[in-house]
Amino acid sequence: MGVAALQSPFGAPPAPEDVRLPPLRDDLELLPAPPAADGSPCWSIHDPVRNRYFRIGHAAFEVLARWRLGTARAISAAVAAETLEQPTAEDVLEVHRFLSGNNLTLATDTAFLERQAAARRTSWFLWLVHNYLFFRVPLVRPDRFLAATLWLVAPFYTRTWRWTVIGAGVLGVVLASRQWDAFLHSFLHFFSWEGAALYGATLLASKMLHELGHGYTAKRFGCRVPTMGLAFLVLWPVLYTDTTDAWRLVSRRQRLAIAAGGMLVELSLAAFATLAWSFLPDGPLRSAAFLVATVTWVTTLAINLSPFMRFDGYYLLADALDMPNLQDRAFGVARWQLREWLFGFGEEPPEHFAPRLRTGLLVYSFSTWIYRLVLFLGIAVLVYQMFFKALGILLFMVEIVWFIARPLWGEAKEWWRRRDRLRPNRHLLATLAGLGGLVWLAAVPVAATVAVPAVWRAGAFATLYPPVPARVEEVLTAPGQRVGQGELLVRLSAPELDSQRRQTALKIELLQAQIARLSAGQEGLERVRVMEEELAALLAERAGQDESRARLEVRAPQAGMVVDVDETLRPGRWVNPRGSLAVVVEPGAGELVGYVAEVDLERVQVGAAATFYPDDFGRAALKARVTAVDRLNARTLDVAALAATQGGSIAVETASAPPSARSPGLKPLDAIYRVTLAPEGAAPAQVVRGVVRVEAEARSLAIHFWRTAVAVLIREAGF
Repeated sequence: MGVAALQSPFGAPPAPEDVRLPPLRDDLELLPAPPAADGSPCWSIHDPVRNRYFRIGHAAFEVLARWRLGTARAISAAVAAETLEQPTAEDVLEVHRFLSGNNLTLATDTAFLERQAAARRTSWFLWLVHNYLFFRVPLVRPDRFLAATLWLVAPFYTRTWRWTVIGAGVLGVVLASRQWDAFLHSFLHFFSWEGAALYGATLLASKMLHELGHGYTAKRFGCRVPTMGLAFLVLWPVLYTDTTDAWRLVSRRQRLAIAAGGMLVELSLAAFATLAWSFLPDGPLRSAAFLVATVTWVTTLAINLSPFMRFDGYYLLADALDMPNLQDRAFGVARWQLREWLFGFGEEPPEHFAPRLRTGLLVYSFSTWIYRLVLFLGIAVLVYQMFFKALGILLFMVEIVWFIARPLWGEAKEWWRRRDRLRPNRHLLATLAGLGGLVWLAAVPVAATVAVPAVWRAGAFATLYPPVPARVEEVLTAPGQRVGQGELLVRLSAPELDSQRRQTALKIELLQAQIARLSAGQEGLERVRVMEEELAALLAERAGQDESRARLEVRAPQAGMVVDVDETLRPGRWVNPRGSLAVVVEPGAGELVGYVAEVDLERVQVGAAATFYPDDFGRAALKARVTAVDRLNARTLDVAALAATQGGSIAVETASAPPSARSPGLKPLDAIYRVTLAPEGAAPAQVVRGVVRVEAEARSLAIHFWRTAVAVLIREAGF
């Protein structure tokens, strides 16, 4: 029975609860869904046009069951009379707004549809902003193929296959562990066109099987797989499979199996690849097996298991919690909680959850926000580096403004909209106190020192090496011994060198005798000149051998203290020119050499006091004083220990020029300036890395940030 909309005798419009509601679309499907957390039944509305699912509770179901009554007042009255639910007319209108907003009702209000279309219509620029980071390109409709070939993969879902995979994995690990060093250092034969093709084919095959794992598992549980294709993440292609139809399943275990299907396939491949590695000969095939056994599945798990983006890990978590639209609902609770913590508005939460679940959702939301902040900042830098400067700057600003500043501004507007609800309370007072503290920290000069990464080393030192492969005859020094310039430290012998010298001496005697004999006649003059050239070469060779023999007596090139003596240095041991024998360091305190960033350059002055804090906590701090500050930025980093590639804190890249003894070929990525300091204390036996805190004019964090930002802008402004 229908209920007509009531009309006032004076022509006034009817109340909203008496307006006839539009009918539901005929093509919608109502499917059973898993029960709610409180055990009440739930249903899913399937929109086949957009292949979207909408979860509704028992109260909404009862409303939809009586939708034919036509008006909100009639529906609410019927539900209240016939069930235990007691919805109001406003509750029914809320269901209507949900249905209309998702286009689940028949179109009766053309103005409303026009407003919806206008809201969805955006400029090409906004479309590009929304979609250049992630967009999909459907390539195939695999549903019929998957249905026709499902019988081929049926054995892979049996218990027998599961234990076969486990057995292969265990056996593969056992066999690989017996040659673990060879396994970890497998040479990847991908430096040829054939190897590169094999690498690409291996990677593509594993990813295709990953997606087929999703598709076949979904098909096995009766779900439709409408599309497979390519998705582009910051223009990087990845395969995807549309398994939206899994929402029609009531079983949470089945939905979890679909979400994990791809990763389980890759883990199975890794198990068999690990086993195959032990039997394959060294070559491209073994390298491919090593790749599948290690790199491929690890990177897959690292990316797909992340619950912070809408990959497999997110859907696994959503299904494990049985919470559709997990992120939207979690973010809603987190925004409500944040407003309550900061201002104490006293609003009702958007949804009521058990305390433990709500805490978990808060942790998840805040973790996701931090993850996305870092991710979007990283993407901003990436797109800036990927494209030419003008486009890079534009995309960088889009990332910062659209994906970081816009959500923050939107939340700030929500705070401002609730300003009339602000009342003095402990939350508000704590927030104001915290903001005041942050402003104080930013504005008050507190940074009275400048951090300079530096190394402490001897002022002058010499490393002693054997001239040729030799045998130790006598060691005349010990660590810590003070020696004078030219003092004998180690005596070596080189039997091979002696043998070569004897051979050279015999050749010289022979040539001299031949020259003397031929010089007596006139017919051998041309031959004599050739032999004289050979004799000169042999004499030079003998002079070099004599010089090497003289250097077998290793002497101190300077006065100082002997350190870093090879512990295995003893008579009878053989040494080679690549290994040092000892180091002689100049007596004194040595020097501190560091590099200061451009933003702090003017704050470091000659004569300023400083303190050196070694990275080795076993060493005490060292007082020092600045002796020199370069005013030209360093083109290369001549202290390799400070480079990030060597465990230091200065970001570098390999310089294009060939390295030299002074310049190790490390080019700083940022402008840095060399600082030299005189320490107080005895020079160390080896290079000691640490940080020098130089006393300087106090400066606030705000000024420091501003100067850093301006310096970066000036540096990057040049085209």
